[in-house]
Amino acid sequence: MEIYVIKQKQSNTGSIHDLASQHYERDIHFRHGTHYAVVHAAYYCERTDANLYTTHVTEQAAAQASRKLSANDISHEIIDNHGRRYMANWDTLHRID
Repeated sequence: MEIYVIKQKQSNTGSIHDLASQHYERDIHFRHGTHYAVVHAAYYCERTDANLYTTHVTEQAAAQASRKLSANDISHEIIDNHGRRYMANWDTLHRID
């Protein structure tokens, strides 16, 4: 299992759409064989006291999960197990950093 850590951000910086929390680091656990995670903005985690994300083996699965969240106006990002960010374009991902 790989773990990617989203570092804690400084208080009163950024926006509610950030993945980083101002209260704690977030650990994203990638099970064996998974490469992508669809991670909710920290805002949702702080409101529910949960670390909300899903992991996926394929970019198609990650893109589909992202579309479902977008349809419900839930702020999120797609990252890989190295922390690189992606944008979904239907069933493919495009790296944005």
